[in-house]
Amino acid sequence: MPDNPTADRILGHIVPRGKLPASLAHSAAKLSARLHLLRLFMSIDTYSICPCGSGKKIKFCKCKDSVHELDRVLKMIDGGQLVPALDRLSTILEEHPDAAWALAIRGRLFMDLREYTSLEENADRFRRLQPSNPLALTQSAAAALFRQDLSAATELMLEALTESGQTVDSFVLDVASLLAYALAGNGILLTSRVYATLALVSTGYEDSRMAANVLQQINGDPSVNQLAKAVPNLIPPPENADWVERYDEAALLLSNNKVALAQTKFESLQRSAPLQPAILSGLLNCAIWRGDHATQTETLVKLSQCEELSFDERARFLAMSQMASPDADGLAVDHLELSADVESIDEFQMAMIANPRFEELPADALESVKREGDVAPRSAFQILDSDVLGEGEKLTADNIPVALAAVFLFGRETDRSARLQIIGLPATKRAQVEELMQQVAPNVEWVEAEEIGKLPLTMIATPQIGGIRPENQSELDAVVKELISQRVPETLSTTPVKMLGGVSLKEAASDESKTLLRAAMIRYIEGEDNLVARDENLINRLCEIGNVPKIERKKITGDELEEIPGSDLDRIDPSELDPENLIYLIQRAQQISATSIGRRASLALLEADTESVDEGRFIGAKIIAYSFLMQRATESDVAVDYLDKAKAYAEEHKLSDASLLLAELGLRLRRQEIDLFQNTVQAIVQKHSDNPEVMGRLQQILAQLGLINPDGSPRQAPGMGPAAQEPAGGGLWTPDGDGGGAAPAGPAGGEASGGSKLWVPGMD
Repeated sequence: MPDNPTADRILGHIVPRGKLPASLAHSAAKLSARLHLLRLFMSIDTYSICPCGSGKKIKFCKCKDSVHELDRVLKMIDGGQLVPALDRLSTILEEHPDAAWALAIRGRLFMDLREYTSLEENADRFRRLQPSNPLALTQSAAAALFRQDLSAATELMLEALTESGQTVDSFVLDVASLLAYALAGNGILLTSRVYATLALVSTGYEDSRMAANVLQQINGDPSVNQLAKAVPNLIPPPENADWVERYDEAALLLSNNKVALAQTKFESLQRSAPLQPAILSGLLNCAIWRGDHATQTETLVKLSQCEELSFDERARFLAMSQMASPDADGLAVDHLELSADVESIDEFQMAMIANPRFEELPADALESVKREGDVAPRSAFQILDSDVLGEGEKLTADNIPVALAAVFLFGRETDRSARLQIIGLPATKRAQVEELMQQVAPNVEWVEAEEIGKLPLTMIATPQIGGIRPENQSELDAVVKELISQRVPETLSTTPVKMLGGVSLKEAASDESKTLLRAAMIRYIEGEDNLVARDENLINRLCEIGNVPKIERKKITGDELEEIPGSDLDRIDPSELDPENLIYLIQRAQQISATSIGRRASLALLEADTESVDEGRFIGAKIIAYSFLMQRATESDVAVDYLDKAKAYAEEHKLSDASLLLAELGLRLRRQEIDLFQNTVQAIVQKHSDNPEVMGRLQQILAQLGLINPDGSPRQAPGMGPAAQEPAGGGLWTPDGDGGGAAPAGPAGGEASGGSKLWVPGMD
């Protein structure tokens, strides 16, 4: 399935793994229980379709003896009398046990009131009465979802879709959207995409915002691999194959959401024609719809073994196998947790404070690591690979401290002794960390946790900076950029991984039997925007180390552009595209977080003649390019340079600078330029006070920064806001990070229309 730049825009957040927030469930339920009901049952006569969801007309449905009560129940719901409505429905069901419409409405009300146990009981009764009713199946799916049984919820949703026929009820799509959220939060991204897309593109479905949230967040998150941002299309069968007709039947069933029937046909085909790419692609899509991530991984590996496919396609499928399942560990690194019980933590705490290889974490970091049912640690320290910089010491890539792990100190409790706990420790760094701990906690016996965790190799490859003094902040951007250029390729190429048989990319470089595995590993890393955006020579360097041919960028036409999947965007050369297609490419890169191609397209647009093309239709297009380059700069000085050029261009061509000024707020705070921050706020007020959209966005940004309350009243001085503090974590400055938000491309601070190739600033 190709990316949908128009639909996939960022609005929300994926839920944490294993969690389903009550507020999300509640909003979905309200949508179902009130607006949906009133829309569904406008008028009732004996020849109307019964509201129970059976698909029968009331005249021929068992609900006909009780459906006259529907109007009374709807009026109660419309008036907000949900509990009396439930009481009335219970009475109706006592008098008319076959009143399936009452069960349909009651289930939605239970969702609205968060009565999930009652919802499950209602769904069970509904399914006993009408086993193939899609609304009954959907209620059961919702109940399974709320008890965190994603496998059961997905299978029930598939049954509901199969029984829905050509018309899918809005309630089914509501729960499909909710399921998409839960799947995304649990790392089952391809399945999440298909259910969110189903709700988003269904004709007549008006409440698709929740589904859009899922797609927009997955696509816009730079930590999500590009390979997860599109579902693989079905591969066409060979024209002369004797099973083409049967394949077409299975593909048609799949396109009509008859997944179980389609899978049966594809499995039958596989028995007679094993390892055929077209058949395997059908089975892959069935596994995606079913949420069976283990089978997804297995099928992707089988596709990588199909010699009919090109080498690059095989490498791509093998790379995808490492992101299809949250349990994939081919490119993961073991990380350990060590703990030790001690009499008291005081002496260890003092020793760590005095040791230059330990950097104390701020108090707010302690609450963030508190586990459920546990107390927060008394203190915590980063364990560094070099000494904290001394006063006056110049910061360089060679002496910048990088965190190896973190140690937490817990005081004595009533039921347990004081303890030290080391977390986030890569197995390869254990000896180094234990040696450092010996300096501050000698003769302590460490116990390894039974469960060994896994962290993606691409995550641990990014160095986490620590021990930076305030006077070093001005040098930090350039030093971190150099550090990443040095450390990231080394870590990626020298760390042993399971995918390569327990050896590193560098060690496997001369092993011809691992050629495809090496290419797949690099293909996977190529989709990691967080890494590639920070070092655009990274992939070519890995190709050289891993003995894999370097990627050749291909020049394309505008007609080809929309057919290229997001995972291949960075492989194109945009230099010959016209301004309209460059704008489209930049917007698409923004939406799916494809930073490298977005930068190249932006630079190409800045070089293009936009003033004389099409009677000046693209006169303001360069604002989009400047904004993208500013947002995705890895150094704040570079971002300021693009900002100044963009403001000058806007002034020269009499374009609105609202979006630029809004983006400047976060930039100035990150650089701790408080006077310039205040000047920018004043400029926005002076120039755009008559624009409610701009002023609303300004208030939202200031509230996010902690500078004002939601009602607009001041909270504290700008210098005290959270965005004015030292950069956190890896120390890499990104202007579109917390607080400032991404700079919109529209003249009034709104986002550019996603995927549209028709509108740019100045065209009005």
